[in-house]
Formats: sequence, structure tokens, C-alpha cells
Amino acid sequence: MMMFIVTPMLLGQAASEGAGAAETGGILAGAAGPMAAVLPQGGEEVSAMFAAAIAAHAAQFLPVAALGAAQREMFAATVGASAGAYAAMDAIGSTLLAL
Repeated sequence: MMMFIVTPMLLGQAASEGAGAAETGGILAGAAGPMAAVLPQGGEEVSAMFAAAIAAHAAQFLPVAALGAAQREMFAATVGASAGAYAAMDAIGSTLLAL
């Protein structure tokens, strides 16, 4: 089975994934403060408990979402490295065919 790899498309995917990871990281950084500083809606015990539950969820969600963004950055780097490897192999193949 023969595979045809279009190197510019791989580079485009790497750039797109990198931009998506950066955007996600920026959104998480901007949302971290408001998500962690939840004010109770009222003065009763239930409002305080609800605000504490939301803050606890944010404390769990933000690191997991940041890990997802970091994994996406690593994926973008891997795709970019693959594009470089394919481009090098294409150049070598073209040189050999020209001989």
C-alpha cells in the first residue's frame, strides 16, 4: 500500500493545532481567576456550599484542561516534526531520481 503525504498540509495542521493549543491556554489563563473566586449568591448556608462546590470543580477542571492543551501542543510539535521528516525524504527521493 502506498501513502501519499502532502507536506504543506501537515505543516498547516501543525500550525492549526499549535494555534488552537495557544488559544485554549489563553482562555484557561483568563478564566482561572473568575472560576476560582466564586461568590455565594446569598447569605445562607446552601449558597455558600454551592459556591464552594463550584470552586472545587474549577480546581479540578483547570489542571485537566491545561493538560489537554499541553498534549495538543505536543501533538502539534510531533506533526511539525513529521512534516520535516517527510520533506527531507521527498528531497532525498527527488535527488536520487534525478541521478
